[in-house]
Amino acid sequence: MPRNARVALMRGQDRRLVTYQALESIRDDVEPKLAEEVLIKPNFLSDSIQLVSTHADSVRGVLDFLMSVDSPPRRVLVAEGSAGSTQRAFALFGYLDLQAEYDVELEFKDLHTETRWEETTIFTAREQPTKVRMPRTVTESPCTISLARAKTHDVCVVTLALKNMIMGTLCQEDRVLMHGFDSHAARRQPIEAKLLNINLVRLARHLAPDIAIVDGITGLQGNGPGGSDAIDLDVVAAGVDVFAVDAVMTYVMGFDPEAMGVLHYARTYDMGCTALEDIEILGVRHEEVRTRFKPHESTPLQLQWQKRNSDALIWA
Repeated sequence: MPRNARVALMRGQDRRLVTYQALESIRDDVEPKLAEEVLIKPNFLSDSIQLVSTHADSVRGVLDFLMSVDSPPRRVLVAEGSAGSTQRAFALFGYLDLQAEYDVELEFKDLHTETRWEETTIFTAREQPTKVRMPRTVTESPCTISLARAKTHDVCVVTLALKNMIMGTLCQEDRVLMHGFDSHAARRQPIEAKLLNINLVRLARHLAPDIAIVDGITGLQGNGPGGSDAIDLDVVAAGVDVFAVDAVMTYVMGFDPEAMGVLHYARTYDMGCTALEDIEILGVRHEEVRTRFKPHESTPLQLQWQKRNSDALIWA
């Protein structure tokens, strides 16, 4: 049976090496996506807690691979809009050291300083359209890489490569609107889960990364996406179909990809490959490394998005 996507799933404890190996195993998929300029989007949920933020060694693994191709990029931009201080995160997590380690123009961009925006439409809990702003630094990039960590979540069950690319790049004051509400105090489940999943897929048309990587060497379980409940998974997943990568990692974390709202919408509107039987998994067998993450305490309520006219509004 032909497969619609390939995902590398590599096992090990050396984050830098395993990230490189994951990309190397799908080199034929990745190299055509590269360009003279590459944007790497890490995840800084915190500017001080490493467990919930992308490790610099993951970036090293990506850069090792980029420098190994026949025509390496001329410029690499590492861009993020942290939940805290992006500049502090770059410094505290050791990112600035990377500039002396690689023979490439390597820059760091705090997306909170973006001045050029592109607008698109999302929906709120009152089923009214509203606009959110996406940074042109990202939408105009010829090649984007989402470099996420495997974490549980308080709305989407898990937060992986697609959500990292979208929620960490939007204009900061617009991010709460993705949940369907004007403020965090007003958020409520399960309508919030329905709307965030819908809005993520709507924005995926503009912001889905060209290459997706999820670091599961050490994940975050329980009441994520913040917290301190670490779990060793010892795998990295990578691919050029972000939905396939997220589906594989969702399964490896012990959850059912078929029950994830964002994957449901991607499948319904043929935006990516989400069925495990249609994904060629290279490296370790996904059944072999599956580890049950402790879910967020609100997960049963989050999954009720399925009972609330789940397909309404998606392309309205």
